[in-house]
Amino acid sequence: MADQQTPHGPEQVVEAKLEESEIRVVGQTGKVSPQELSGNGYTYRHDWGTWNGFVRFNLTSSSFTANTRVFVAVSQPTGGGGKFVGDARYLVYNVAPDNGVISVRVHIDWGSPLGVPIDYFIVNP
Repeated sequence: MADQQTPHGPEQVVEAKLEESEIRVVGQTGKVSPQELSGNGYTYRHDWGTWNGFVRFNLTSSSFTANTRVFVAVSQPTGGGGKFVGDARYLVYNVAPDNGVISVRVHIDWGSPLGVPIDYFIVNP
């Protein structure tokens, strides 16, 4: 663990290494079972443009239901299709699937608008 100085004050950086022997594959014995993750899953990245402050992003599709499972990742874009951890803080507060919509509340902690690409992992049971 190390401290790093940012415009917002000190930030702790914590690292952990995942050993290949610790990875559990869905369907094999271990901590993850097919029952816990089943359905039709896919990933999707949406570029929401530039924003700062608190923003709710609503992604719509007739395939979304209240039972849809959603995981999201958001960070500063590199401009070349990647992402990086820069000085701006991107905080995900809520992720809520409902019939026809997935709502994601994000806070972009920066004084001016920055790009907001959100990666979605969506599983419809």
